Amino acid sequence: MYLVVCLICIMISIPGFVSKNGMTWWKGVIPIVNIYYFLKGLRISPILLMVLALGLIILPDRLFILTVMCIFLPFIITDTYGHGKIVGFIGLLAPFIIYPWIAYLSGTYIYEEEK
Repeated sequence: MYLVVCLICIMISIPGFVSKNGMTWWKGVIPIVNIYYFLKGLRISPILLMVLALGLIILPDRLFILTVMCIFLPFIITDTYGHGKIVGFIGLLAPFIIYPWIAYLSGTYIYEEEK
C-alpha cells in the first residue's frame, strides 16, 4: 500500500518538478515523457536507470527493486531541489505531504541549465 501511495504522489507532483526544471508544465502531464523529463532533471545516471529497468523487467523479485527505488528517491529529490536529508527522511515517511510541497510550494532547482 505504501508503494502505491508513493507512486501516486510522485505522479501528481511530476508536473511541478518538471516546471521547476525549466521545462513547460505540460511536459509533466504526458505519460512517458513526464518520467523522462523528471529523471533527466534529477540527473540520475542512464546506466543506473537501464540496470533498474532491466531488473524490473527480468528479475522475478520486482517488488524489491521498486521498494529500493522508493526508499532512495525522496533523498535524491530533496537534494536536487535544495532541501536536506531530514526533509528526505520525512519524505520517506510521508510522501503525500513532502512531494507536493517541494513540487508546488517550496524548493528551487539547484542544478544549472545546460546550454
